[in-house]
Amino acid sequence: MPYPVSWNPFGELARMRDEMRNFFADSPLLPMQGQYYNRMPGPSVDVHETANEVVVSAEIPGVNPADLDITVDEMQVTISGETKRGTDRSEDGYRMIERRYGRFSRTIPLPAEVKPDEATAEYNRGILEIRMNKAEKGRIRSRKLRITDKN
Repeated sequence: MPYPVSWNPFGELARMRDEMRNFFADSPLLPMQGQYYNRMPGPSVDVHETANEVVVSAEIPGVNPADLDITVDEMQVTISGETKRGTDRSEDGYRMIERRYGRFSRTIPLPAEVKPDEATAEYNRGILEIRMNKAEKGRIRSRKLRITDKN
């Protein structure tokens, strides 16, 4: 069946793009011109396991360690915080905005049970490193960590 002469495939693609932007208006995954987000996805992490410990390294550049909240229990680590926008920034004149600002949170399951009471956290040049000693199986507890700023 031939397509109508007035059918424009590029127009259809543009319409679909606009519908997707409207559908995912709250999503931080689709940057949209002229819109700003108040939430962002959690940080990218690496989880490394040795014979004695589990190490979680998270990329969190531009965040004040005092604005981070880390909770460790025997089976997972939760990292949450906020990336703040400068107070002197004006919204006028921007042509593109890709940097994300706002609250974030991420829970990372651990490959082995750990001892929350012995966990430590350090923040150095945008990388948060959480070190946790492995534990014998037991009851689950949690502990809020204090971050040492190495800058």
